Amino acid sequence: MSQIEGKITQKLSKQWAYVIGLVMVFASDFVLRDVLLPEHASDIHIGMAVLVEWSILFVLLAFWIPKIEGNKLASIGFGKFKRRYLLMGLLAYLILLIVWIGNSFALEAIGLKGLTSLQPMIREYSFLTRLVLFFTGTFLEEIFYRGYAIERLTSLTGKKWLAGLISWAAFTFVHLKFFGLGPTLDVGVLSAGLVILYIRERSIWPCIVVHGINDAYGFLIGPLLMLQ
Repeated sequence: MSQIEGKITQKLSKQWAYVIGLVMVFASDFVLRDVLLPEHASDIHIGMAVLVEWSILFVLLAFWIPKIEGNKLASIGFGKFKRRYLLMGLLAYLILLIVWIGNSFALEAIGLKGLTSLQPMIREYSFLTRLVLFFTGTFLEEIFYRGYAIERLTSLTGKKWLAGLISWAAFTFVHLKFFGLGPTLDVGVLSAGLVILYIRERSIWPCIVVHGINDAYGFLIGPLLMLQ
């Protein structure tokens, strides 16, 4: 085999590794959340689903990316954390809050409610389950849907906007069964903001800050406030 043929084969092998990695991420998350998870999921159901998700994440980070793809974790936005990412994340979240206010009026106009309507349901789960959901949303979802998905889709398609669009759609609609239509539309706003932020910075850290603030209120602070 010539050197040129070897490079072509290596490139094709890497592309197939990206395709399989994306299928592993998207399909597993869809099956776990929208197929296997019951409509009124218990703490045990959620715990089992999350355990599988984190197992897949471990395989992705510890084996698939470094051993199969031959890439470093920096290739999915796991670069060095910079202090400006904190300020950037806070600013992005404030902008999202403003957009959500406008979105809430639009949802009310068509008879729907946003993310805040989920608080009574979330409050029924144990604190441990809510804590696990916080970490899953803040870290796992950002690695899956922003870092890995956008970078690998960009490599495959050569188009960042298309990669961002697919990432946005996948992240938004995987929440539909568990959240319902109104809250999912709010998730769509969050997803759009995170996609834009990631494409601008090519780092998952500011996205983690935004998602962390959002889920800290949604899963930890909000339910506690409702108990008072």
